[in-house]
This record gives sequence, structure tokens and C-alpha cells, in this order.
Amino acid sequence: MKVVPEVENEFTRAVLPTGNIKAQLLVAEVFELRRTFEWRGLGLVPYSALKIKSCYADLMPNNVFKFQQYLLLITSLRCGAILRGVKRPQDCKIFGTVCTPENPIGSCMVSSEGACAAHYSYGRFREKNHATMKEN
Repeated sequence: MKVVPEVENEFTRAVLPTGNIKAQLLVAEVFELRRTFEWRGLGLVPYSALKIKSCYADLMPNNVFKFQQYLLLITSLRCGAILRGVKRPQDCKIFGTVCTPENPIGSCMVSSEGACAAHYSYGRFREKNHATMKEN
């Protein structure tokens, strides 16, 4: 028996099978599908994201705010490799310095259950104790 993946509407009392048409029309007015998008940790995924239409370009955050420093920070992140288990949190250049639970930059640090946040809170303590125990 072949299993076919599907999405089920569990809120049929509030959401019609066609969805929220008014919201869909507003989204279609302002956004268009991107040909490709690089998702952190996943790489390039075609037709997986939206972008603001050119007629609304003056509202784009990178046209309104200065993001140069932030862009430098996020390109330093290793969240995707950490989530895949290819790298450890301490392999990230900004882990524990710029990116901390109090000032999360990457997705792994945002939630207390995130890989980097958990390692920041609990991992260093265990590693120090483990190293001390080995020396004795």
C-alpha cells in the first residue's frame, strides 16, 4: 500500500478548504514567488520563498535600514551544519561571543532548546568538568 502525504485541515469550523481568500489576494498583490532561495541549513531550494514585488521595493528592509554589520554576522553562522550534526556549536565563529542566549543571532540560539543555547548553558560546564576529571 502506497502512502500519499497530505495536509489535513484540523480547523474546519474556522477555515474553509479554500483558505482565507482575502489574505491570499493581499499576499498575491504584494509578493511573488522567488525562483530560488538559500535557506540556512538547507541550501538552495527552488520556488520555496516569496519576495516583495518590485513596485513595493521601497518598503524592503534592506532599502530602509542599514544591514551591513548584521549581514556580516549572519554569514558567520554555522546553524545549518550544527543542526545537521556536521559541526559543533563551538565551530561557529560567533558562538558564545556575539551570539549568546541573551543576544541570539542564529536560529540555534533563539530557543532555550536550540542546539547552541543548550550547549552554551550546559555543554561548557560538562566539558570543563570532564577535562578536569581526566587530568586527575
